[in-house]
Amino acid sequence: MRRKAMTLSARRTTYETDVDVCIDLHGRGEAEVSTGIELLDDMLRIIASSGQFDIRIKARGDETGDHHLVEDVGITLGMCLSAVKSGTGSAIVPYGECTALAAVSFGAPGFRGDLKLSFEKIGGMAMENLVHFMRSMAYSGSFTLHVITDGGDDREKIVSAMKALGAALRNAIGDGGFEERQL
Repeated sequence: MRRKAMTLSARRTTYETDVDVCIDLHGRGEAEVSTGIELLDDMLRIIASSGQFDIRIKARGDETGDHHLVEDVGITLGMCLSAVKSGTGSAIVPYGECTALAAVSFGAPGFRGDLKLSFEKIGGMAMENLVHFMRSMAYSGSFTLHVITDGGDDREKIVSAMKALGAALRNAIGDGGFEERQL
């Protein structure tokens, strides 16, 4: 039996970006994502599928590159997740030759990421912005997030990390409490 929908939404508009996020924390893992950045879209779909969230994200950025858009998608997704007031969860997920660990604890912002990526850019996104996305989401969502990968190539590290992140969020949300509100 499917639990009652827990839908949260937020919008962020700046000089560089316009981001609209809607997430159902008790979804089925369905994602409708359009950011214009191939890798970011893939990451968000993986998080939704692994976390069993239904997400709808529509985002556009200016011509200055991917930094502001990736950051603002992370911030806006975090704004939605800030409705979760407590809960702790973790997950270890293998993918190909990589294993990723993600741990989440709601209630205090913090971030540690250790991905050891080799490439500078994949799928239209600078790899430095992958860590920036996770940090922005954690601080905006007021949760501590640790993500560590071991082994594999860059693509395997990213997929494994996003699967672990989605599962850790799912576990933390199942453990915690909510504040119902619209941002």
